[in-house]
Amino acid sequence: MKIKNLISIVLLCCTCLCAKDQLVLGVNPYKTTPELQAIHAELIAYLEKALDKEIVFVVSKDYNQLITLIEQGSVDMASISPKLFAMLRQKEVNADYLGTIQFADTQTLKRSTYRSLILTPKESSVKTLADLKGKSFGFTDVDSTSGYLYPCFTMRQNGIDPSKELGKIYMLKKHSKIIDALLEKSIDAGAVYDGIYRALPEETQRKIRILSTSEEIPYDAMIASGHLDPALVAKIKTLLLAFHSSTNTQSSIAGFEEKPLFLYDRLLHLE
Repeated sequence: MKIKNLISIVLLCCTCLCAKDQLVLGVNPYKTTPELQAIHAELIAYLEKALDKEIVFVVSKDYNQLITLIEQGSVDMASISPKLFAMLRQKEVNADYLGTIQFADTQTLKRSTYRSLILTPKESSVKTLADLKGKSFGFTDVDSTSGYLYPCFTMRQNGIDPSKELGKIYMLKKHSKIIDALLEKSIDAGAVYDGIYRALPEETQRKIRILSTSEEIPYDAMIASGHLDPALVAKIKTLLLAFHSSTNTQSSIAGFEEKPLFLYDRLLHLE
């Protein structure tokens, strides 16, 4: 199995145009590249064997760039965050929904949903959401569902305008960096997806307090570019829905399931 992390869009485009025996898989940079490679490694090996094609693994530089790569046809498949998938559907970009990613929880049960958490250091003076006014806050990316969209929605629902009433705002890109900043007490609070919190050692969890927990959010959607042959798209979809991880751990994709698309579309209407 070959996993390549191509950063240059020029090289990426050349790969797409010249290599008929390759498929390019793009993902959002919600973790470090090595971590994302590990999460997708078993799935990539499975697809490479079943399709007899090399899967070229690409981590976009930010969330928005993945949309651009999809629109340009520079990736053949993409694992895309819930909010971005809703935006993609609204823009009517030519792409096919293949399925929703499942991860194993701490009991190794497959989950296709997750939650957004707002966290603060345990010893912080921030005890309630109302206490966030004037406090520094760490988001991941403005196009992140759990790292921006839901925490902003939660604050507004609790009478806080995050664009005006928070103190210093930091865009830290990766959920792990939010955790690090909380532990270092360099931010007063921050937003992450619940999986990264659950994966922390209990000793570390005890150093952090949960201020709020969102409703369930569907995990990332796997899509296929509209430029692929429909027969190949159908085959990939069948393979994804039949995929079951042999390890079933939190550090890798456990499987896929189909979900109603309105669960994604409604994310555009959060106020």
